[in-house]
Amino acid sequence: MQVLITGAETPLAQLAAARLRERFDLRLTRSADGTAEHTTAGIPADLRVPEQVEPLVEGVEAILHLAPYALQHPADADAERDVLDQAARGTFVLLHAALKAGVKRVVLASRLDLMAAYPEDYLVDETWKPLPDTSAAALAPYLAELTLREAVRAEPILGVCLRLGELGESGTTASDAVSAIERALVMDPAEQKYRWWLYHISSTERFASAAASKEPLCWAPAEG
Repeated sequence: MQVLITGAETPLAQLAAARLRERFDLRLTRSADGTAEHTTAGIPADLRVPEQVEPLVEGVEAILHLAPYALQHPADADAERDVLDQAARGTFVLLHAALKAGVKRVVLASRLDLMAAYPEDYLVDETWKPLPDTSAAALAPYLAELTLREAVRAEPILGVCLRLGELGESGTTASDAVSAIERALVMDPAEQKYRWWLYHISSTERFASAAASKEPLCWAPAEG
């Protein structure tokens, strides 16, 4: 299976690619804004530009959309608008091209920060409403979620949203994040009618991964 990974310049994408290239044929794309290191593998592209996105999705069966997870805190109002535009319009253009190309599945990496406003003694699972703050960096992953959710409700494509904590022992470990990503790429919901799947992928007890532990994902954090 050929998989397109966005955000190739980010730590999460690099971890995922290192694991997944043993199992899948990978195509990587990175930001075209010139901020990524020249040594970063991947085709530079602005996901908001259809002419740049369409060649990326040709022959692809699944997309691992990791770019929204790593959008940075902007320094000024112009940068805030750009971050939000990348998350919403970039995801929309990517999905539109994916549908035209016959892509069957999109796995999106979002953030558990969307749920952090709840008191720490609450057991917050996937059924709870997100409470993002008003910063662009907080809103961007949520906009990407909403864009994917509405697309898969209207079109014949499977959407899997993985909300990850900060990479590390206090959020979501690299191993847990990559194992969830791998399962999301291959999970088989054929006997169920849903096309939208949302999971909390947490290595701590702060956020409950109630849905993730069940079929079709069947994921659990590594012990110890």
